[in-house]
Formats: sequence, structure tokens, C-alpha cells
Amino acid sequence: MMEVQDSLGKRLGKFALFVGALFALTMGVIVSQRLSDDALALLVGLGCGALTMTPMMGLGLLLWHREQKRHRAAPQSLTPPVVVVTPQALPGYGVPADRALPAPGSAPGAWQWNHGASERHFTIVGGEE
Repeated sequence: MMEVQDSLGKRLGKFALFVGALFALTMGVIVSQRLSDDALALLVGLGCGALTMTPMMGLGLLLWHREQKRHRAAPQSLTPPVVVVTPQALPGYGVPADRALPAPGSAPGAWQWNHGASERHFTIVGGEE
């Protein structure tokens, strides 16, 4: 049978990988013979630290890329969000229905709403003064 040859790009890639590995091995031998033990320990520590950091950097970049995609895909709203602050519970809230209202002619009790000032004041957060 006839064997199919790899494309030129694949063969060049394999050759470049082989040459790069050979260069790294040669440089490792030369550097390890010429440097002191302390300098070698420093280089090994730096290399291990960089290798340890690489997966977390990749994960961080992946999450950042996803967040950027999500922000590009989400439509930008022109109106700001509306926040509604509700008042405290109304009088009689949570009281059984038979005791919700006082008997006719009885004295006012704690259940009655004490009306505050009729004028209301609002503070707009983020607005210009």
C-alpha cells in the first residue's frame, strides 16, 4: 500500500517542535553547568511559580471573555432601574379578620394608623441638584 504523506505545514511544524525541544535541552544543560546552586534554585522556583500561575490566568481570561460576550449581547437599557421603597406594615396587618376592626363605639386602640404630616419629602439619588 501507498502511505499518505503529511502536508508541508505539518512536517514543518514537527521539525520546528523538534528543533525547539533540542534547543531547550541544550540550553538547560549549558545553564545548569555554568550557574551556581543558588541561581539554579532561583530559576527553578521562578519556573515552577510561572507554571503554577498559568492555569489560574487561563481561567481568569476565560471568565473575563465570557463576561465581555455577555455584556456585548445584552441590550443596553436607556432608562435607569426604578427602585420602590415600601412603607412599614399597615395597621392591622397580620391580625385575624374578626379582630381587624374595633367594635362600634369603642375607644381607639393601638391598631389605628397615626397619620403623619401630609407633605411628603423625596430624595432622588444620583440626580443633579
